[in-house]
Amino acid sequence: MNQKLIDELWEHTDRVDHENAEGHSNEEIPQSPQLLSASNYFKNTAASLFLSFHHEAANDMKHFHDFFEIIFVCKGKPIGVINEQEIPLEEGNLCIMNPNAVHYFREYSEATDLILNIVLPKNLFQKSIFRILLNDPVLNAFFIRYRIENEAQPSFLYLPSLDIDINQLLELLVKEYLNKKEYSQVIIEALLTLIFSFLLRSYKSSSKPGNSLMADILDYIYLNHKTVTMQSLSDHFNYHPKYLSAFIHKQTGQTFRDLTVRIKLQSSANYLLYTNDSIEQIVELVGYKDKSSFYSMFKKEYGFSPSEYRKQYR
Repeated sequence: MNQKLIDELWEHTDRVDHENAEGHSNEEIPQSPQLLSASNYFKNTAASLFLSFHHEAANDMKHFHDFFEIIFVCKGKPIGVINEQEIPLEEGNLCIMNPNAVHYFREYSEATDLILNIVLPKNLFQKSIFRILLNDPVLNAFFIRYRIENEAQPSFLYLPSLDIDINQLLELLVKEYLNKKEYSQVIIEALLTLIFSFLLRSYKSSSKPGNSLMADILDYIYLNHKTVTMQSLSDHFNYHPKYLSAFIHKQTGQTFRDLTVRIKLQSSANYLLYTNDSIEQIVELVGYKDKSSFYSMFKKEYGFSPSEYRKQYR
């Protein structure tokens, strides 16, 4: 990223930080994780995403979000901590964090390090990814986990290397974000889709060090939700069904059956929003044999019938 663009984004970051600081006292940094809401970043702008550079002063604050965040290391070797897992970072590394992932930087210096933060509200994350990549089970499973998984084990993707020069796409994204012109929003959303497509390609060929056993279980249920049973799940993970059933309930507060139903319903909601498939097709896709049972479960979960939900939120 060229220095002129870096300077422009720093100026923007400092201006927004100043606006957000108005009316707040200089209290000590709290020890318990703090919620950073998307409303902090979008209260004075119509923009659909927020870009900034990370400030050294915010290093020690453990926090989580009600939005998705991408952090990209432009330079340096900072050390991040996500869900108590220490991650040494270096130039070119990238993390995508689900809402509720508690994180902070143990080592970060503005003199040597530079991290780009990309704030993505949930609706933009969905729009950028799932309308295009709806049928990709890996990313769908990652996205669905943040709504189901216990808050003590939220998910993140860590990509130590990418198979493209992501700097070029990010530089274009920053330019469109700072220099708003005609069609900027269209270009921004197109760039996000491109970025996520390349990231997904890299993720599929890399390991997933951020995943817990519960995350792996949820992924497996999602990928096999049409046919999964407690016995098939137990066989796959080599645990006794009673142990695995108790583990799932402890981690999520839900039974295996309730969890499977919820995953099916959330998958069906994605189909309703991002495809033109008929409700009959969707019922079959998510593995329901009884249409009336699907309608009843869906309305109980979302407060709308499937057709009403599609009309209301599409």
